[in-house]
Amino acid sequence: MSDCVTVRLIGGPCDGGTLEVPADEMQDPEPGYDFVPEDGSGAPEELPRVAYYARPGEAPHVWYWRGWTC
Repeated sequence: MSDCVTVRLIGGPCDGGTLEVPADEMQDPEPGYDFVPEDGSGAPEELPRVAYYARPGEAPHVWYWRGWTC
């Protein structure tokens, strides 16, 4: 099992939250995920997932809100 890294989520419905991510996932040049927030946090019915990604050239363990997605 991989070690995990805690990433900080900035902006959007999960602002200030954290997410545990497998360390090997952090090797991507622009790591990030889209996922369904635990509480749904105002998600539009047609776009239930949030997208958070690191910014190129910035800390890979800080992910920024990119919007809703399906």
